[in-house]
Amino acid sequence: MKEFKINLSKGEVLYTGSYICALSKTPASTPEQISLEAAAEKLAEELIMQQAMNREHQRQQEVAVNQFRQAQEDIKLLQAENKRYRNALEFYADDTTYTNEFEDCSPAVELDGGQTARKALEGAAE
Repeated sequence: MKEFKINLSKGEVLYTGSYICALSKTPASTPEQISLEAAAEKLAEELIMQQAMNREHQRQQEVAVNQFRQAQEDIKLLQAENKRYRNALEFYADDTTYTNEFEDCSPAVELDGGQTARKALEGAAE
């Protein structure tokens, strides 16, 4: 029979081989012989604990995925908002916005009457 050394999650170490099982309470302590039934019980406890840990890890992974997706959506919204503000600022920063291109026409800033800024801010409120 093969010999196995199994590190259990509680710090214990289970040794098996040739129908003999031994358990040490810590990796450094001397192993004490235990029955096959006791070894099977230890392994069953370990499996149950591992399953619980796997379920918790799966839950945490799902939470992380949802948070990541929400963050991506938030980034898209912020990028769109930033673009609206940038366009409004570029309009008001452009020198030609304040000059008359044609004799019979008011400057673009007067014709706009703040509409560009209002549109940028309205988009943020949606």
